[in-house]
Amino acid sequence: MRKSMLKIEGIQKLSKNSQSKINGGATLSDCPRGCFSPYLSDINGTFCAIPSPSGAVCFGTIRNDKCCL
Repeated sequence: MRKSMLKIEGIQKLSKNSQSKINGGATLSDCPRGCFSPYLSDINGTFCAIPSPSGAVCFGTIRNDKCCL
């Protein structure tokens, strides 16, 4: 796989300096911590979801009839 990738036109190896600046693919989450109501739940009533302040989906588990993240 590595050899075939290097043969693709325009592909270049990153320098060690550039590689060290890569932070990864994950972004910081703005999901709140704690237990919330109301929430959306799965069909089994085990997992739940609530919206974050930015509009992303925050997943958690249901405990004491609340969604806990």
